[in-house]
Amino acid sequence: MNTKEEIINYARIARNFLLDLLFPLECLGCGKSNEWLCQDCFRSLPINNRQFCPACFKKNKNSNYCEKCAPNYFLDGVWVASDYNNKIVSDLIKKYKYHFIKDLNTVLGRLLIIYFTQLSNSYNLNLNSLKEQLKIPLPILWPDNTIVMSVPLHKRRYRWRGFNQAELIAADFCDYFKFNLKSNSLIRTKYTSSQAKLNQKKRLKNILGVFLYKGDNLLKRPIILIDDVVTTGSTLNECAKVLKQNGASEVWGLVLAQG
Repeated sequence: MNTKEEIINYARIARNFLLDLLFPLECLGCGKSNEWLCQDCFRSLPINNRQFCPACFKKNKNSNYCEKCAPNYFLDGVWVASDYNNKIVSDLIKKYKYHFIKDLNTVLGRLLIIYFTQLSNSYNLNLNSLKEQLKIPLPILWPDNTIVMSVPLHKRRYRWRGFNQAELIAADFCDYFKFNLKSNSLIRTKYTSSQAKLNQKKRLKNILGVFLYKGDNLLKRPIILIDDVVTTGSTLNECAKVLKQNGASEVWGLVLAQG
């Protein structure tokens, strides 16, 4: 281990020690000891059952971009599992992402699984004719042909955090649904400022050209791209651009919440 890596490792150990002191293991909903979210509080989490355009929020059937907004996006749509305005949901995501509580991936992965199960069931109810099937996004209609990826972190941010929060959720999601998880092919080549600190115009500029795909041609297969939170969709969209340039037929975002 070189000196730089040793410093990063020692800093991570010290940070984790302090986090254990500041954030003891207790339910983020009711304060019950020994678990990050008890079963009663988990059952209280809102599961989104609304479908809407991710840009203008106009109600629709598939959470795809509407006819007016679609020309501005490479991304086909975004499925949003829960509500960031819910205090427990926002606390879970913030502590997972910014306080480096890695074990929360199990709770958040379960939330994504329940949402996607309900979403899939709602689509299956409409598989009565070819006309109805054509309205359903390809990742739902043909899961065996679908590839799942997570939004990548730059290696510098990964070393500091110690894990990619989206990647861990994606792994749990794929284990449950038996989707094909493709890791390490989509990479982030540039270290950028946090998107959370920027307005929409600066977000677009900040994320432009930072992703690279290094895998085989995607051969017109649909992609589900998993991240924790979507705000303007600029990060997911930039990933979608690269994936479609490498053969993807459709790219759909799947996130825990919309911030």
